Amino acid sequence: MRKLFCLCAAVFVFCLAWESWAGPVPRKTLPGHGGGNTGTMLGRLPGTDRLNLALGLQLRNPDQLAVLLEQICDPASPNYRRYLTPEEFAERFGPAEAEYQKVIGFARKQGLTVVGTHANRMLLDVSGSVEDINQAFQVTLRLYHHPMEAHTFHAPDTEPSVEFNLAIVDISGLNNSAPPHPQFVITALNTNNNLEAQPNGGSGPGGAFRGGDFRAAYAPGVALAGSGQVVGLVAFNGYYENDIRSYEGQAGLATTPLENILIGGFNGIPTGGGFGSAEVSLDIEMAISMAPGLAKVVIYEAGPAGNPNDVLNRIATDNVAKQIGCSWAWGGGSRTTTDQIFQQMAAQGQSFFQASGDRDALLPGAVDNPSAAVTPTSSPYITQVGGTSLATGANGVWAAETVWNAGGGTGSGGGISSYYVIPSWQQSMDMTACHGSTLNRNFPDVALTADNVYVIYNNGQSAGFGGTSCAAPLWAGFAALINQQAAANGAPAIGFINPALYGLAKTSSYLACLHDITTGNNTSSSSPNDYFAVSGYDLCTGWGTPRGQNLINALATPEPLKISPLAGFIARGPVGGPFSPASQNFILNNAGGAALNWSLASTAAWLALSSGSGTIGSSAQAAVTVSLSALADTLSAGIYTTTLAFTDIGSGLIQTVPVSLLVGQPLVMNGNFERGDFSFWILNANGYNLVDTGSAFGFSPHAGGYAAILGQYGSLGYLSQTIPTIPGQAYSVSFWLNSPDGQTPSQFLVSWGGSTIFNATNLGNLGWTNLQFLVNATASTTVIQFGFRNDPTALGLDDVSVVPGQTATAPVFSSVLKTNNTIQFTWSSLAGRTYQVQYTTNLAGANWSNLGNALTAAAGTATAADSISAEPQRFYRVVLLP
Repeated sequence: MRKLFCLCAAVFVFCLAWESWAGPVPRKTLPGHGGGNTGTMLGRLPGTDRLNLALGLQLRNPDQLAVLLEQICDPASPNYRRYLTPEEFAERFGPAEAEYQKVIGFARKQGLTVVGTHANRMLLDVSGSVEDINQAFQVTLRLYHHPMEAHTFHAPDTEPSVEFNLAIVDISGLNNSAPPHPQFVITALNTNNNLEAQPNGGSGPGGAFRGGDFRAAYAPGVALAGSGQVVGLVAFNGYYENDIRSYEGQAGLATTPLENILIGGFNGIPTGGGFGSAEVSLDIEMAISMAPGLAKVVIYEAGPAGNPNDVLNRIATDNVAKQIGCSWAWGGGSRTTTDQIFQQMAAQGQSFFQASGDRDALLPGAVDNPSAAVTPTSSPYITQVGGTSLATGANGVWAAETVWNAGGGTGSGGGISSYYVIPSWQQSMDMTACHGSTLNRNFPDVALTADNVYVIYNNGQSAGFGGTSCAAPLWAGFAALINQQAAANGAPAIGFINPALYGLAKTSSYLACLHDITTGNNTSSSSPNDYFAVSGYDLCTGWGTPRGQNLINALATPEPLKISPLAGFIARGPVGGPFSPASQNFILNNAGGAALNWSLASTAAWLALSSGSGTIGSSAQAAVTVSLSALADTLSAGIYTTTLAFTDIGSGLIQTVPVSLLVGQPLVMNGNFERGDFSFWILNANGYNLVDTGSAFGFSPHAGGYAAILGQYGSLGYLSQTIPTIPGQAYSVSFWLNSPDGQTPSQFLVSWGGSTIFNATNLGNLGWTNLQFLVNATASTTVIQFGFRNDPTALGLDDVSVVPGQTATAPVFSSVLKTNNTIQFTWSSLAGRTYQVQYTTNLAGANWSNLGNALTAAAGTATAADSISAEPQRFYRVVLLP
């Protein structure tokens, strides 16, 4: 026994000597925690102060997880939408129990108190004195004055470090320079209903949007209400439940169950003067507006200084909500753990929608600044949501959208990450027009309205809200509609939608499923050249906003039967015909792995189908022709509409395609605006744009009871319509324009088929003036578009027409100006036509003299001048020459 004891003692002594000889255990630095920040240093944080931290641990098998996430989103993979449970995720990818215990041991050894553990072992919550924290992570926590905001914050003077063999990858709570921040702006409610309610179309005070308005615009006719689904919301404050119940009552919504999950010791009582609680109320009200039949809304509430990773990880480990909205952003640099939590959500089939922010276009350095409230705005593991300004027509239907840009650096957030490389689903995109990157992550991905939204908050207050904070929870509500349909069809949840969304947007189904936002920008003084809305993807609104049932169908259960074109079939012609086009070919593709049976039906007797059913083999296609029948020639003047119902007999899914027949109608529909709205027009504008009597602006319509009142401010708005044309045919474009105030700035332009044919700035005081243009068509359809801006008041537009042929009405003088000894005439003209100005001194005489040579007009107005002579009088006229 004695020898054995000595041997053990000798070994023990030897081990101590070896440790001493080997030196300290190596340490690793954890970047991104704000060391060396630019704030004004005020001194050391008192060592007796206590902080709450969340230690993030590295996942196991990250490469395998990346592969699995690709497979989960790949329809061709056996793992497509085969999601993991939280327990399965922890078993396969969570840090090992031994690693978790090692970190727990480290924390306790350093004098830190373990205050919370997590089932996936990805986080460890600890509390400790500043003195112990400084020692544990070899930093000095200091107090700073924020360089841009009126508050102080604490941060380490250098990046923290830990022992090399610990699985810790980041530490939340060391830097509070950018605590969770709501992403909304509050504006006064507009109480001038006569001016605002009509163009904005909302049912709330001042025409603001609330309740069912969002469904009317983005999910018209959709019966789904989110039944059986749970929306989860990220929150860093409390709220007043009576505000939600009041909103439901005013908006005519049913009572939605609310469940509060309090995190980090927060008591749920609203604090901070109502600013934070307003965000929570806003999020709840948006989610239940889009999905009024939800099983419940779960609000994961931490306090204003709560730890974001604790909130996010609780949502992931609960796995109750399959759609989550987040309208908050934060700083601190804890990017690795945050992204790991998002990856777990994706592996479990949870859809996370993040507000892209309200700071307009972000420069690369600002996108990923750990000292600013921008996390997780650019993360590629979630869906980033930008903002739009919405205009609606009759019955609240979607009419137009433009990028939300409130000016002064406030607008839909977008940009390019300098940290994240471009994800696979964003590759192979032409980024030339949108100024995006082919190397790094671009955002946002989608958008929804972020302007003129009515909210009840802070124990009975109400206001108009703007910001991407509105858009993100609306998308979460829309995802609940999709998941309801998926569940009804026995399909799994849609999960992380970006791969499917980007894939859909690259097909011919794109415009049938999403509103492509092509006007506006999120530029600002700090970024005057980036970014502008363009056709397709852009860094203002991503791929755009949802188009109701079509998008629901496309994402809920990927349908193997693909129909093209989904835009449908529009034919026009005089009473008795002929109509153009007389028929439309539809291609039916089977993208599935097995043969499918299909059928086609229509209830319109004026349509004929080449086939009503058939079978398509795997990866094959078929064609069907839809033609106008002889009955179309017997129809009286009018607008006839119907739908084609394409049915996949196996799945029972019906895809509808619209068909319209316009008999005896003008080429420009509703050109005189006598329908009282913008029907048949596409309006992309903000400001006071409406169809009205004009009385509020001091003028009457040119004819009839209505005119278009165009009050766009700050930048050009657009009003457009696509009309049928015959390639090579000449057309006469005519309209009446009014500029009643003569103030600046103002601008009005006209384009035909993408080419500008008229552009005038600072129009001056102009009464109703007729402008005519002679143009040629180069395609079977042509877009006529009006661009307009009048910052002080509004322009008037009325009686727009496009007539085939080169006929032109007589020119009309629009202005006569005398300057010194010169008199200048301006008259309406047709580009390309020749005019002669003539004069006489006696109207009783038959002879007129030419004033100079004839001139050929280059635009919709022409001018000529004459010197004032010694003659007592001259009369002038302008003649359109053959």
